[in-house]
Amino acid sequence: MNAILLAGAALVGLPILLHLIMKQEPKRLPFPAFRFLKQKLKTNQRKLRLRHFILLALRMLIIALFCLTLYQPTFKSDQLNIRGEQPVATVIIIDTSPSMGYVANDKSRLEEARLRALELLSELPDKSPVVILETSDLNAAWLPDVAAARRRLEEIKEPRGGNQSVSSAIATAYQLLAKVEQETESPDPLQKLVAVFTDRTAASWDANRTEDLKKLRETVPDPKAIHVVFDFGADQPTNVSILSVDMKPQVIAENNTAHVLVTVGAVGAAGESVEATVVARPVAGGTRADTSVSKVVTIPNGQTRTVPFEFRDLKAGLNQWEFALKAPDNLMIDNKRFLTFKVGAARRILTITDDKKAAVFWQVAHLVQEEFSCLVVTPDQIKIGDGGQAVVQYEADPKKPNDPPTVDDLRSFEAVCLLAVRDPNQPAGSALWDKLRPYLQTGGKLIVVPGRDGWMNLTDYNVGASDLMPGTFGKVIETKKLTPAPPLQKASSWDEPREGKNGVTLVLDEKALKHPLLKPIEDWRQQKSDRVDVIANPRTAWKFWDVTRDPNATVVAYYNDAEKPEARHPAILERPVLDKEGKPRGKVVLLTTRMDVTNDKDDWSDYWAQEGSSWFVAFPNLLVRYLAGDTADANFNYPTGATVTVPLPRGKLTRESVVVLEGPRVEGNDAIIRPGDKQTDIRLVSPKTNNAGNFALSVTKDEREIWRDGFSLNVPPDESNLDKVPLEAVEDLVGAGRVIPVTRNVTLADLLSVTLGQPVDLFPWLLIAVLAAQVAEGFIANRFYRRAK
Repeated sequence: MNAILLAGAALVGLPILLHLIMKQEPKRLPFPAFRFLKQKLKTNQRKLRLRHFILLALRMLIIALFCLTLYQPTFKSDQLNIRGEQPVATVIIIDTSPSMGYVANDKSRLEEARLRALELLSELPDKSPVVILETSDLNAAWLPDVAAARRRLEEIKEPRGGNQSVSSAIATAYQLLAKVEQETESPDPLQKLVAVFTDRTAASWDANRTEDLKKLRETVPDPKAIHVVFDFGADQPTNVSILSVDMKPQVIAENNTAHVLVTVGAVGAAGESVEATVVARPVAGGTRADTSVSKVVTIPNGQTRTVPFEFRDLKAGLNQWEFALKAPDNLMIDNKRFLTFKVGAARRILTITDDKKAAVFWQVAHLVQEEFSCLVVTPDQIKIGDGGQAVVQYEADPKKPNDPPTVDDLRSFEAVCLLAVRDPNQPAGSALWDKLRPYLQTGGKLIVVPGRDGWMNLTDYNVGASDLMPGTFGKVIETKKLTPAPPLQKASSWDEPREGKNGVTLVLDEKALKHPLLKPIEDWRQQKSDRVDVIANPRTAWKFWDVTRDPNATVVAYYNDAEKPEARHPAILERPVLDKEGKPRGKVVLLTTRMDVTNDKDDWSDYWAQEGSSWFVAFPNLLVRYLAGDTADANFNYPTGATVTVPLPRGKLTRESVVVLEGPRVEGNDAIIRPGDKQTDIRLVSPKTNNAGNFALSVTKDEREIWRDGFSLNVPPDESNLDKVPLEAVEDLVGAGRVIPVTRNVTLADLLSVTLGQPVDLFPWLLIAVLAAQVAEGFIANRFYRRAK
């Protein structure tokens, strides 16, 4: 069959296929009423399911709310409940710095802060442990209850000096709060509150400690402490203040003029400047007429001015003055400043020598300086007194040989010098070393100047005083015999270097000039003083003792007698003297060349040569001033809160001696000091030094005052700066919104509710919610299940 015919036959079935595909089924038409009923059924089923779900959820909510209500929860946050029943561990920090004495509306900031702190205590639960922390005294402990804290607060009356910053007080607060549960034996963790009452002045806050305080805060166990800072500072304070009273030096010779500079400042004045009168009044000592002096000064707003005072015809001894503003202002504590200085004769040193003529240049060198008086005696004039102490017996006035000799305790001298003493360890049992040793062990100072070769008993020095001497004497060295020869000696005023064999200078290099004994030489060079000639034209020594340094001694200066430093010989050595307990007290300085004057023409140096150099007076003064202390550095005026050390008089006190302390708020047992037998000074610390004013110490014997000394305390000038520290610096630690300016017309209770808030007790609200849910469930259930009428 043809293939085309076969394909055409197959196409015959196509109409059949199309017929089957396109076959049309009959249409079904539902009854309209029945279709409506089916749609209604579906709608009702959805409504019933939704109603059952709502009712089920409501009934489940009722059960959950009921269980939660029985738990009686409270809403926890960073807020603090101080009015509940649970105790609150509270640290109340009271800023007692002088600036808190600023008066506004007839009440000081401190008074206002104390009253507001009492209000805070009334808000606390009765059994709350409380610490009252003053910035003037950070030593405090937990008080058992609010009543004890209230009594402690009422004791704070006036601002004090010697304050630490509020930042330091907060650090102490964290340390206390970290252990409050253990120290108060609380069975549960306590809520914690740090409440600060301050004027927020710049001196009260140390922003540099913020990061360290944050780390310390994290050591406090949960719950963490909540902070609130009550700010009592004035936004626009006005103040006129005496910022400082300066006098240099504070020790002057009798009949000299005392020059004092008083600095006065003013801030917040209504006009461009303010006029103030400064009144200077002697309190102790003073002028022989004891008259007050007044000076008027005009101070531009925000600036300072200095007022010079000159006082003449001053009485010898302790002088104390008070400088005050004639017209007081809102901050009383900086309206006065106090000053202590001394007027009197030169300090005393003792020189012991076998031949008084040998000490003539040494004695004259000190008389020329007028800083020290030099008494020269022989070894046999050093005796043992009735009390077992070494004394010096001498004729006070050689023109009155029939008068009884004067007897002075060896301890009354600032320093002692042994000048070419031949046998200091003789006679046995009453040797000079035995008399000097107790003096040195109690803080005495000694200079040892050797004598010529063949004169000194070297055993008496090397063996008899091995516990005192900085080194042992060997042989005498002559520079002209040194091998190798000393290097060339150079100086700025010399035309050309000089041969070392004819004499060597001291090596005054950087290391030597850093030593306190020689440091003034460097100061003279920097200040271009007349005394710079001691370097420009130095003295030389051509003979000196070879001294082997003791292990406990140090070398102050060497001779320039060798190129290599390790080969040079010591020129000046020093050694501390230990007391019986092994503590360094006294000091011995040893020279290795002679400074005595004799007729043997055995010259060792040109130290006493007067041409071209002031070394002949400068060097002896340097030695004694180093040991006795420089009066130019003497200070009797301190900031409040500082540690004050007052040296006791040497040789004037006995075991029965009582030192009486006089000064502001010194009373009762604080006024009586009984120094020990070996005590060489009185050390006063905070809180005894927290009050500004003039203070005096005295000792009386047989109704006669035998000793008097004193000092002054003044508030730091920073306390007169009433500008506030930036708010951000405080909130960085305590949190935003925790610094509250306090005004008199706002109660502390209102401030606390705004600042601290109150944790919400959820029990009553949950109970109401349960009742409301039950009412809603009943209403909905009745609504859902109500039968059709």
